[in-house]
Amino acid sequence: MHESYTSKTNGHPREQDMNTTDGATQTKRSVTTPRIQKSWFELPAPIRQLFDTFPLITYDENLLPQRTSIPRTQTTLHIFTPGDQANRTRLSPNPACLRWQAYLLINKLPFSIVSANNHASPSGALPFILPATKSRRDPQPQAISSAKIQRWAITQGAKEEVLDVRSDAYMALIDQNIRNAWLYNLYLQDENFEAVAKKLYIRSASSNSLVQMSLAYQLRAAAKDELLRTRTFIDAPEIYDLAEAAFRSLSTLLADEKFFTKTESPGLFDVALFAYTHPLLDLASSGDGQDLEWRDKSLLQILMRHEKLVEHRERVLKQCLDG
Repeated sequence: MHESYTSKTNGHPREQDMNTTDGATQTKRSVTTPRIQKSWFELPAPIRQLFDTFPLITYDENLLPQRTSIPRTQTTLHIFTPGDQANRTRLSPNPACLRWQAYLLINKLPFSIVSANNHASPSGALPFILPATKSRRDPQPQAISSAKIQRWAITQGAKEEVLDVRSDAYMALIDQNIRNAWLYNLYLQDENFEAVAKKLYIRSASSNSLVQMSLAYQLRAAAKDELLRTRTFIDAPEIYDLAEAAFRSLSTLLADEKFFTKTESPGLFDVALFAYTHPLLDLASSGDGQDLEWRDKSLLQILMRHEKLVEHRERVLKQCLDG
C-alpha cells in the first residue's frame, strides 16, 4: 500500500507571465521562481517514482502449521524443543517457551507438544497455543500468543492467583536483570555461544555453513540490541552483578517457603524464575541429553550461591514431571 504524491509544478521551475503597461506598449518577461515545498513530509519526485514502482506491502500473519500428526481435537503448545521427539514433559531449554510449558503442566491442563520455530508462529514468536476443536470438521480456533496464555488457561481450569502488590517489582528482577544476564551468558559469551547456542539454535536449523553464519550473526546482534536498550554499552561485570542482586533478593523473598505462592503448589511467578534456573542447572549436568554444557560458568556459579533457589528449582521440576 502506498500513497500517491502530486505537485502542481512537478518539481520544475515554472515560467510566469508578467504584464507591464507603459502607454501602448506591453512587454512579456520570463522569470524563474523556486518550487515551494508545502510540507517536510512531501516526498521528492525520485522517491515517489520508486514507491510507485515498488509499493510497500503489508503481509498477512504467518499461516498456521498444517502438517502435524496430532489430531486437531487436542490442544497443542508450539515451542522450541531440540530433537524430533517432542513430548509434554521434555522441557524446553528456551526460557520463553519453558515458562508456559511448566505453567500448563503444573495446572494439569491437557495438551500436546509441537516442536516449532518462530516462522511457524502467526505472531512471529514462540510459544503459542492452538486450542482443541470439538470435532475434526470444526474450523481451527485462533492461535493464542504467550501474552494471552494465562487468561486462556484460567478459562480451562487453571487456578487464579492473587497477586502481591510487590509482584510487578519482583517480576522485573526476572524479566530484566536475570534475563539480561541469560542473554549475555548464552549469546555474547563466546565459549557458551559455541558450546550451547550454536548446537541448540543454529546447527539444528541448517547444515549449510552460510546459513549458519547468517543465523549466528542474527542471534548475537539481536541479543546485543536487546541489552543496549537499557545501557549505553555492554559491561559483563555489571550485568552479572545485577543478576546476583536479583537472585539474592528473590532468595530473601522466598525465605523458608516452598514456593513464592506460599502454598503447596507453584504459581506463575515460580515458573517465571524456573524458566531461567532450570536451563542453567540442567545444562550444567548435561541433563538434556544433547551434549550441551556451559563452558563459562559465571552465571551458573552466581545461581549456585543461592541454595534456596536451587532447591526451589528442584521442587518446581518435580511438580512439572508429576503434571
